[in-house]
Amino acid sequence: MKHFFTLVCLLLLAVSVQAQFPEVTIRQIQERPLDSLLIADTLTINVNSRWTLQSSPLYRDTVVVTALCVAPAKTLTFTQRGWTMLLIDTTSNWAPWGGMLVRVGSSSDTSQAALDGFLNVERGDIIRMTGRVDEFPAGTMNSTTQFVPIPGVPIQIISSAPIPAHIPKTIPDFYQGLFPVGRIKYSTGEPYEGLLVDLATPLTVDVRVNAPRGTFSMVDGSGNQLTDYDASKFFTLQGTSLDHPGPDSIWMIEYPLPGTIVNGMRGFMTTVAGSEAPRGYRIAPIYYGDVALGTVLPSITQHRRNPVVVPSDSAARINVRAEQQFGGLPIASVELIYSVNNGPLITVPMLAQADTTYAAQIPQQPDNTFVHYFIKATDTQDSSAILASSAFGGAASDTSQGFFFYTVLNRQLTIQDIQTTPYNNGRTPYLGAQVSISGVVTADTAHMNINPLNIAGTNAWFMQSGNQPWSGIWFVPAVADSLTYLRNGDSVTVTGTVAEQFEVTRLQNVSQVVVHSSGNPQPAAVVLPTSTFGPTVGNGNPGAEPYEGMLVRFNNVVVTDLAPVFSDPTEFSVDDGTGPVLVRRDGTHNYSNVAADTLLGRIILKLNDRISTFTGVMHYSFNRYKITPRRNDDFGTVTGVEIERSPERPATFELVQNYPNPFNPSTIIEYNLPVREFVTLKIYNILGQQVRVLVDDVQPEGKYKVRFDAASLPTGVYFYSIQAGQFRQVKRMLLLK
Repeated sequence: MKHFFTLVCLLLLAVSVQAQFPEVTIRQIQERPLDSLLIADTLTINVNSRWTLQSSPLYRDTVVVTALCVAPAKTLTFTQRGWTMLLIDTTSNWAPWGGMLVRVGSSSDTSQAALDGFLNVERGDIIRMTGRVDEFPAGTMNSTTQFVPIPGVPIQIISSAPIPAHIPKTIPDFYQGLFPVGRIKYSTGEPYEGLLVDLATPLTVDVRVNAPRGTFSMVDGSGNQLTDYDASKFFTLQGTSLDHPGPDSIWMIEYPLPGTIVNGMRGFMTTVAGSEAPRGYRIAPIYYGDVALGTVLPSITQHRRNPVVVPSDSAARINVRAEQQFGGLPIASVELIYSVNNGPLITVPMLAQADTTYAAQIPQQPDNTFVHYFIKATDTQDSSAILASSAFGGAASDTSQGFFFYTVLNRQLTIQDIQTTPYNNGRTPYLGAQVSISGVVTADTAHMNINPLNIAGTNAWFMQSGNQPWSGIWFVPAVADSLTYLRNGDSVTVTGTVAEQFEVTRLQNVSQVVVHSSGNPQPAAVVLPTSTFGPTVGNGNPGAEPYEGMLVRFNNVVVTDLAPVFSDPTEFSVDDGTGPVLVRRDGTHNYSNVAADTLLGRIILKLNDRISTFTGVMHYSFNRYKITPRRNDDFGTVTGVEIERSPERPATFELVQNYPNPFNPSTIIEYNLPVREFVTLKIYNILGQQVRVLVDDVQPEGKYKVRFDAASLPTGVYFYSIQAGQFRQVKRMLLLK
């Protein structure tokens, strides 16, 4: 009787609390207008500033939902602590917009969640719960809508129902092309976030994306790519310390090799945070049987060309290793397919050598002839694998992304020879070549840290042979610290091996340096808009790749984000009004985006600080181009937002019309605070895109004047918006240049 009385009390408590909040469907939580998602499809700059195009319209609201559980707690582990549940709408039209993750975010919250009945819910239960609508990570374009239960409010199990069938979908519903040069499809992907889908197959595994975790990407027959995610305890090679302490024993065996055919792939659609967030939507298989692996294609590896730099008196001997993979079929043939000066394709059989090596030759060609080629291996059932280039992942087997290539040369290589490519995979044609190249040092140990802040960064030495595209390169010594005597302005010839490191072409194992002269002027930095290297500009982009390793300058930029990358606080972003670019902190300058660095005597950058000129070396890592300023003078003049406060206490909140208006290029915005409040003052363009954050801080009562400098923005109508506690107001202004 006592137990029954407790259950009744808990039920009454749940009903009492739920009566305070509106009851909604998952569809009402998730659904976004199609026109918003179509805009998201087209974005190439300021992506995170438009993140609400795909976020929940009920973000941060507390609501009540009734839904069907399709994956209970401790089935979805996300390889970290906390509990997760997957729900779908109970209405007949549950798709699209009918799925949602429920997340108890940390181990400290789980004890109360257990008391509230979170662990009592099983697959097939229809439940009612109260919670807050959240997005993770908030403020980013690829956030996932999550439902966070209100602690202390019991979950009601109402009834049960069968699990509906997975929804048939295709990869281009979620991503078109190969990452990172493809495009996330918000308009057709977002409606299925949190829902169970069944991808059209067959697909081919092209790369193991995160081998320690056991994830991989797949491509369809048209070269569209999608990556899986190890959200389930059944498809991961990592585990949590509590709920899932180790890798799944079956997945340790079945984790597919590149070239494996996927005959079945189903799961729920989600997104992830951190460095893999730009991949967009991910499919997360949940239970055994959700992944069906088929034929394993031949493996083609260890491409070698001899000589790497081909003169006119030599044929090019091409060697590869082609192997039958575990679970695959024997190899029937291996072919070299090449073209001269972009002419017809010529097929040459590759002859088997020892140890699964195959070889063939491209005949001698005249000086300056352009040759491109790829390799094809076919098994006994006529299934073929292709190796088209040295690129990473799916691009290596996709001939639309580029080929192995070389130009017949009867001279020494230059930096331009090593860097220049007609293809959008960014790979050098002379990988592995032992070369001597010349240029002027543009970064040394006085300008760059020898050991970067983390592996996303670079180290000290760069050189350029001019300021034309393809003129810069990163170089690394064979022996640590052996090049510390070099100084900016040294004219040098360095000898080393051409390599690719994190998709950056460099000269490594530099063992010999000849200094011809010192004190030479450095090549002038190339002035470009920040959007050249924006968030959706992928590796090898023809507008960005030519400036890898070169000095680049942006004029009149503003600090727009102090932590744009969820997993890396060492980066910030600046924007000249055309779109943001990431900034690495590997230089020896004294600026920082981390407030705690005041203890180290650093100059702390703040949102909306204006920088007159911003110079640095262009780098690439973790799917983004990044600029690395070297010393303090690379920052030009840094000017903070001018804020003037009068301590007089006004009677009411007020946002005053800016003056002058129209204005060029600056104007004054006034507002009044009768009490101390957290204040945000933001500027938006006519498309609703946030272009400036002028204030984002707690301010005491008083009358305020803020100067807004719009020197980098185009003529047009803008809006300025203030939020101070419950006070919100928006006004319009006009910039005329």
